[in-house]
Amino acid sequence: MIPVVFINCSLHPFLDMIMADVKLDETRTRNTLRSVTGSRVLFAETGRGRKPLVRCSAVLLDPIVVRSRETWDMLRNSHCVPAGSKYDWQPWTKVKYLYPIINVVPVVPFVPPEGVRHGRTWMEYNN
Repeated sequence: MIPVVFINCSLHPFLDMIMADVKLDETRTRNTLRSVTGSRVLFAETGRGRKPLVRCSAVLLDPIVVRSRETWDMLRNSHCVPAGSKYDWQPWTKVKYLYPIINVVPVVPFVPPEGVRHGRTWMEYNN
């Protein structure tokens, strides 16, 4: 089974940036990807008014735990979250998890079949 990580691209082309090796870290407000770190995952683009579309695979590494706005801002070039966006550090934010992304490989795009969902973050896909 290959985990699928969903990337919301409705406001920003995050998956395009991952595939271009510009966005080097996937961000989460909770450590929701811990069970798939060190593994190859599929990345699916969501938020474009259609079903999720898998476009690449990559390996996620153990997260960098960010506990301050200052550190978050210093790492902006690697996580590429625009200042002021809904994914940016908020006044109530206490921690962010930045999962380094390595070995990105494009795949022929496909809509993954329904699998076992674990929240809204990822699912398992039997290929």
